Amino acid sequence: MSSTFSKRRAFTLVELLVVIAIIAILIALLLPAVQAAREAARRAKCRNNLKQLALGIQEYHEAYRYVPMNSGNNQDENNGAAGTGKSWFCRILPYIDQQALYDKIDWNGRVDAQWAIVQSPISILYCPTDNPDYTMTDRNGLGTNEAAVMNYKGVMGGNWNQDPFKVSQGGFRWRGDQNGLDRGTGLICRNKDNHLRNLTNFADVKDGLSNTFAIGECVPEWCTRTWWFWWDASSGTCGIPLNYRKYTHDLVAEKTDWPHNYSFFSKHDGGAHFALCDGSVTWISDNIDHGTYRNLASIAGREAARVP
Repeated sequence: MSSTFSKRRAFTLVELLVVIAIIAILIALLLPAVQAAREAARRAKCRNNLKQLALGIQEYHEAYRYVPMNSGNNQDENNGAAGTGKSWFCRILPYIDQQALYDKIDWNGRVDAQWAIVQSPISILYCPTDNPDYTMTDRNGLGTNEAAVMNYKGVMGGNWNQDPFKVSQGGFRWRGDQNGLDRGTGLICRNKDNHLRNLTNFADVKDGLSNTFAIGECVPEWCTRTWWFWWDASSGTCGIPLNYRKYTHDLVAEKTDWPHNYSFFSKHDGGAHFALCDGSVTWISDNIDHGTYRNLASIAGREAARVP
């Protein structure tokens, strides 16, 4: 009795290379879609972070009838470790599920006596599109000490006193003044001198809560003044264009250039998220007209600007 054995022909080298090439092409076609889906998820998380922070401001306003302020206590901004000033972030901690951290703050105490607090990272303050590996970094004014950073800042306004973006704005607050740091036309400026004129009620937002920026995105690697505890590192200006020099300069190398990076940036492609005073979150393109961008940052400039 005989049996017949069928012979299977193996792949030739050419056929194997064709199969590998096809697989590589399929992976190349699928990879952008996978990356886009991941970035969409990261953007959604970033939007939610801003939403929670905006709601924290609203709840604080509900409790105290004004928006949380930065307090510099007249200290030198380059000597933060020796000062007692606090940021607006400190004040909303109970409204973003950080009551325990809030309870540890000595409001009259110096920063250099509260390193355990200053070095506490807060997850809601990190954009997932940014580098997740750095939660702390050296800060100007803190010597060799490190502090917890964040990806969000309050909006100081649209006025600015540094070239090439010097400009003042109209309205009832600091009309004609270019000092956007301490006399900003927006919701939360640096406020080094604790000027009560910077105390803001939502009724002061004459341009409309849905058309006025409250919080925007920032990148700690690109600005040395970006950490949550310090009054001089928790607000940014729209006097400088959004994502200024992002695509043309080494911003890590220029991180100390505060006249040009004390502003808003993101690691997202094409723009950044901003929370508005009504608690909503919107996407702002890099291509936004700078005049419109500045006008959206003032609370009462009477410019009739609308979110694009």
